[in-house]
Amino acid sequence: MPITQLPTPDHATSRQLEQAAASNHTELFCQNALARGGEVAHRDGMTYTYDGPEYQSMIAFPSLDPGSADHQLDEMMAWYASRPNKGIGCWSLDPPVPMDLGDRLKARGFQDGWRPCWMALGLGAMREDHAYPSRLQIVMDNEMSLESVKGLPYVGRDGAVSAAMLRYHPDRVRRFVALLKGKIVGHSAVFFSTGTYGAAGVYNVAVIPSARRQGIGKALVAAACLLGKEKGHLYAVLNATGRQMYEQMGFQYVGEGFTWWRF
Repeated sequence: MPITQLPTPDHATSRQLEQAAASNHTELFCQNALARGGEVAHRDGMTYTYDGPEYQSMIAFPSLDPGSADHQLDEMMAWYASRPNKGIGCWSLDPPVPMDLGDRLKARGFQDGWRPCWMALGLGAMREDHAYPSRLQIVMDNEMSLESVKGLPYVGRDGAVSAAMLRYHPDRVRRFVALLKGKIVGHSAVFFSTGTYGAAGVYNVAVIPSARRQGIGKALVAAACLLGKEKGHLYAVLNATGRQMYEQMGFQYVGEGFTWWRF
């Protein structure tokens, strides 16, 4: 079950931090859907979203009783059948609940996805001594369009944080944009949990290929973490696509999850 409060800095367990990451992702999925004019369903251990016909919808970390899981999954699929979408993703911690959740989803048209890599940082211990390019600027901006920036990942529909969220919920999510010599070269975002105290979720960390390996990614992550710290959050959590940079910043690996997708 999701925790309601994280312990004081440096005392949370890996499992608690995984749950904090799951809670942050769940809130983000729900807020993305609502910002896009969609719907959110909460039913007996399941939270799932409908983000509209042009977007992928999300099933957030279900925890189901084995005896009723098939009925609940069938009910969910019937709900989605009347709501056309671009796909459905189901996220889970490890182990799934029930253990055979993946097999049950595959029987309903899903396929295996990637394994999320959960990492966490106690914000009281974050490092701030990294070297950054001398002409690098990090600006906080939720309005700037980034879709025309060639080679920049996680923009438009590909990012975890939707453009609608950035516009309508600046109190919950802030975006950072990196400019090198006045040119946009990267971005990141931070989303603040309300249900789990102390967790700031870092998302969409990306730098264009020609500007990588200069410390720009670290600067973007640091900006997100510092804002979380200023707002009183104790921990930052994220799903890493690569661990090395985050470990250099003090993040620790706390576990892996599962995803399944239906297209």
